[in-house]
Amino acid sequence: MIHSIVADVHLPAGMAGPEEMTFDVRCFLLSHASGVTLVDTALNNGAELITQKLAEIGADWGDVTDVILTHNHPDHIGCLHEVTARAPGASIWAGVHDIFPVAVKGAEDGATIRGLRVIATPGHTAGHLSLLATDDHALLAGDLVGTRNGSLTRAPEQFTADPVEAERSLHMLSTIDFHDLYPSHGAPSHRQALQDLIRQP
Repeated sequence: MIHSIVADVHLPAGMAGPEEMTFDVRCFLLSHASGVTLVDTALNNGAELITQKLAEIGADWGDVTDVILTHNHPDHIGCLHEVTARAPGASIWAGVHDIFPVAVKGAEDGATIRGLRVIATPGHTAGHLSLLATDDHALLAGDLVGTRNGSLTRAPEQFTADPVEAERSLHMLSTIDFHDLYPSHGAPSHRQALQDLIRQP
């Protein structure tokens, strides 16, 4: 089962455009046979939110065996140092084409980590990853897409390193067999919404 942890992000005017922006960012906990995997670490205040969600599912930091980072943007790794301090035994995984402030293990395309199949989806960043939770028939899409006002949307272009490459990754994801779609920004969606999105210019 996929457990979402939701934090709010507020960017003042001028930081990412002329107007202020408020949006959510999500990280995820997934239980497996010998513990829990954490996908992304949220903002620098995210540790307490993760602690609360761990308690809700009957776990604690000692149960975190793996941390998988979808990409190197601050709203996804802001709490990374604190997470590594609270779960010192956890393996930290990430795409080999992004740079992180701690040592990471390379999550290679096609590899499986605790039941999550790694899918290289470059574009938003060079090393961006998506993850297929095969037992849940669910795709964790990172920042390739998000939901806004109930609709699936592409990531904002000002935050995307290579929009052409991101579009290729979106089209590739639409061919994968899954049902539920979990973006890192906004509420969960589904595969059909992704297929509808890529038909739009």
